[in-house]
Amino acid sequence: MPDATPPAPQAAPQPAPQPAVPQGPRLAAPMPASIVSAARSVTNTYDELPYDSNPFSQTHPSRLATVATLFGLTPAPVEKCRVLELGCAAGGNITPLAELYPESEFVGVDLSARQVAEGEQVIQNAGLKNIKLRHASILDIDESYGTFDYIICHGVFSWVPDPVRQKILAICSANLNPTGVAYVSYNTYPGWHMRGMIRDMMRFHSGRFDTAIQKVEQARALLDFLAQSAKDDTGPYGTLLRQELEGLRHQSDNYLYHDHLEEVNDPVYFHQFIEMAHKHNVRYLGEARLPTMVTMNFSPDVRKAIAAIATDQIQIEQYLDFVRNRTFRETLLVRPAMNPNWAIRPEAIRKLHITLPRRPNDEGVDVKSNTVAAQYTTTTGMTLTTTNPILKAAMRILGQKWPGTMSFADLDKAILELLDMKSDDGQQLAVALLNTYLSSNLIEFHSTPIPQVSAKERPIVLGVARARIELGQTGVATRRHEFFRTNDLDKRVIPMLDGTRDRDMILDKLVQLSVVGELQVNKDGQRVTDPTALRAALGPAVENALERYATSCLLKE
Repeated sequence: MPDATPPAPQAAPQPAPQPAVPQGPRLAAPMPASIVSAARSVTNTYDELPYDSNPFSQTHPSRLATVATLFGLTPAPVEKCRVLELGCAAGGNITPLAELYPESEFVGVDLSARQVAEGEQVIQNAGLKNIKLRHASILDIDESYGTFDYIICHGVFSWVPDPVRQKILAICSANLNPTGVAYVSYNTYPGWHMRGMIRDMMRFHSGRFDTAIQKVEQARALLDFLAQSAKDDTGPYGTLLRQELEGLRHQSDNYLYHDHLEEVNDPVYFHQFIEMAHKHNVRYLGEARLPTMVTMNFSPDVRKAIAAIATDQIQIEQYLDFVRNRTFRETLLVRPAMNPNWAIRPEAIRKLHITLPRRPNDEGVDVKSNTVAAQYTTTTGMTLTTTNPILKAAMRILGQKWPGTMSFADLDKAILELLDMKSDDGQQLAVALLNTYLSSNLIEFHSTPIPQVSAKERPIVLGVARARIELGQTGVATRRHEFFRTNDLDKRVIPMLDGTRDRDMILDKLVQLSVVGELQVNKDGQRVTDPTALRAALGPAVENALERYATSCLLKE
């Protein structure tokens, strides 16, 4: 009896080298100095082991503009702005943005020539004209670069010497437009005290080895050794050690190397970072993940204590770090003339676009009842229960528009029609959305719209995504600026989705690849080679793939 599920297309298997030690890396002593190679020709560690260059949704200028808008400021429109990224790697964070906003200008700076060259190849293949990656030091940036509406510095500040850190903040002052927003991420205390202890252990052991690969392998071996040694320790040390080790165990080699084994990794307390920023004439706006700034999810006793001892927003943030044992911040800075209002007014939401992280399962929910409760689950597992018809109707309508956004005005109009209500000029909706946004990650705000795009007869995937796949990358950025990890079928299908092929043409090409063995389709443990059977199996797989691209916001209109 044939399988009910179509066989999954797979890449033709390649022989893999057999590991010498099946248990994985073991603790080892370094080779004698006399036989270790002389100084390596690679002088930049990011050239030796490049960092994954991917999108970071929290750095998107639309997200930065959203925070500024909610705090009463008027940031530059993202559709027509200038963006500078410090430490851009291969441009994986800003290159997708350049495609989405052709009237904006993007500049990336990185010290790794290898990564800049890789990024330039993607830009060339995607045909982008509004972005430039520069192989340069952050210390070289001056007035000749001009000014920018948004400055992004993700994963750099804590990992560079103090003169470079000072320069980053100086750039956030000298090269930021009057209404501009700068984003700087960094490691923080008190959370990094424990993490720093583990880093010191790994660096002590791995520092005795020569290459980046050897260092990473031995760092992992030490993690395994420590995990085994502490498995029976139920005290505070053993518990914290196991938590940190488990988090590091699943990280990529390049993350482990650059975030934990580099020579420099200097966390700071939040108040110390703000003091440094003030010396460079920039002030605190808020956090890229704005809900982390609120205290409403803490117990009344915690909220009362913080309110009693904290005299301003900076002190509130610092005490919140103490309570959370925070390890990482994504802080937004503005020019001193900007005066953010941290008491958010619901009216600010009217300028924004609303969406959901995922489509809610609200079948059977009575949206009109003000007594029947509906429960929604966030992407992190948090649950929100409400009887508010306005909020239930908003979730229903936003779910129908998912993964696209809706303007506040359009959402309010649709809710009035669904509930057959008289207009209150959106007052109840604004309050409901703001409270939900601040208390959970059930709702997202954006300053620019995200379209809902279904797969057309001749589908088109974002050009940067096609260019990355053609160059052998393993994932791409979506319109939501999220990372979409590709599988074997995606790597064959996505490059074909340039608007010139319909589904039959896509299937024809996949069948050809399967016949010659470049794409393998199995059924009942046997490879399928008959063209008719291949077409029957691949047809549903292609439809499923196109649906995934649509719901992941990978398609162009």
